[in-house]
Order: sequence, then structure tokens, then C-alpha cells
Amino acid sequence: MQLEALPFVNWIFWAALSSGTLLVVGGTELLGGTTRGYRLFMAWLLVVFAAILVLSELSLPAGAAASATADLRRPLAFGFAAGCLAYLVASIADWPRAWLAVGVGVLGLLALVVLAAAGGTDSVALFAGQLVLAALALGAVNAAMLLGHWYLVTPKLSPAPLRRMMVLLAAALVLQAMAFALALLVVGRGPLDGDLAWLTWLRLAAGILLPLVATVLAVLASRAASLQASTGLLYIGLALIMAGSIAGASLSYLTGVPV
Repeated sequence: MQLEALPFVNWIFWAALSSGTLLVVGGTELLGGTTRGYRLFMAWLLVVFAAILVLSELSLPAGAAASATADLRRPLAFGFAAGCLAYLVASIADWPRAWLAVGVGVLGLLALVVLAAAGGTDSVALFAGQLVLAALALGAVNAAMLLGHWYLVTPKLSPAPLRRMMVLLAAALVLQAMAFALALLVVGRGPLDGDLAWLTWLRLAAGILLPLVATVLAVLASRAASLQASTGLLYIGLALIMAGSIAGASLSYLTGVPV
């Protein structure tokens, strides 16, 4: 992979993780069932994520092909970071903020789509779709894994919010698998040939299929009185999905096929 693509892979990871998490947290708050402590913790965490994203944005090389839409991407990234800060302020002040979170999360997804439109792969549409799905998967597994800890101190908390997050996670992973297959069929089978074939299969197995199995098991485990097993499985899913997202973005830039 060309070295110039590495900063963009890093940017994709933080943009996907932060925008997906904010979108899931906002949607969950609209539906209800979480505690104020959880929402405050997530608001602080999202500000940290957004700060890292801003630093990543400032470190992107100006001359790279993926910088073609920088004039639009950068304001979106900065606007997303400002929105995360506004969400934190609203959370501390206990102002209405669920729709703010959803709107700012969509702004982050738009920044990902704009980056995809800059090129670097052989299909803008499929690359944009994969980035959005990666954001939903990362956001759902991150928000769910952290929510699982609140059940340790609030045992009477309804498991419904956690289950909704896990269902969203499973759906995102299924769609990622379908997009993976579609990219190989429509764009090309290049990632399956040569020295990178092992990384492509690893991206599919460890980054999509194994997390999907772990998510299904976590949903089944959530029927028990304790949700410790579900939280442990989500830890595994988070690690695998993080690695898979990085591998997928790297392969997309390296091969031109958005897997």
C-alpha cells in the first residue's frame, strides 16, 4: 500500500468509530432505556474521539489523490467535532439532545462519503457504502460493549437498549458481508489473487463473520439474568471489528476493490 494512504486509513477509522457511536447513542436515547451516567460518559468519550479525528484531519497529506474533496471534507470533519462538543454541553446541562446527536452523527457519515468520492478505489458508491456500514458496525459494538458495564451497577436496567444495539450490529455485519461479495463480483476479484489474498480472507473471516457469530451469541446470552457473558462477547466483537475495519480500508486503497 502506498504510504500516502496510511493517514487516510487512520482518518477513516476515527471518523467511522466516532460518527457511528454518536449515531447509535443518539438513536438509543430517542428510544429510551439508558441511564444519565452512561450518556454523560459517552458524551465525554465522543469529544475525545472527535479531538483525535481533528488531529488526523490536520495530518492528512494535501497532495494525495484521496484529498481531492478536502475543501468539503475538512469543514464536515470540523463541524462534526464541534457537534460532539455541543452534545457534551447539552448532556451536562441536561438539555434535549437526542436529535442533535443523530444529526451530528449523520454529518460524520457524510464526511466519510465525501472522502470516498475523492477516489482511490474503483467504485465510489461501494466504497462509500462500506464506510457507512463500517461506521454503523463500529458504533453499535462500541456503544453496546460500554453499555454492558452499566448492567453491573444497575441490575434492574432494561436489557432492551442493549439488544437493540446488538440487532443493529448484526444487521450491519450482514450487510457488510453482502457488500464484500458484491464488490468482488462487480468491481473485480483482485483482492483474492496474489500476496494479499490471505489478508482479504482474514478481513472477511475475522472482521465480519466471526463478529457476527459473537453478536448472535451475545444476543442469546442476553436472555440470562446477568449480561456479563454478552459484554464479554462484545469485547471480542469490538476487537475483531476494529481490526477488520482497518484491514478493509487498507485493502480498498491497495487493490481498488472496496471490501
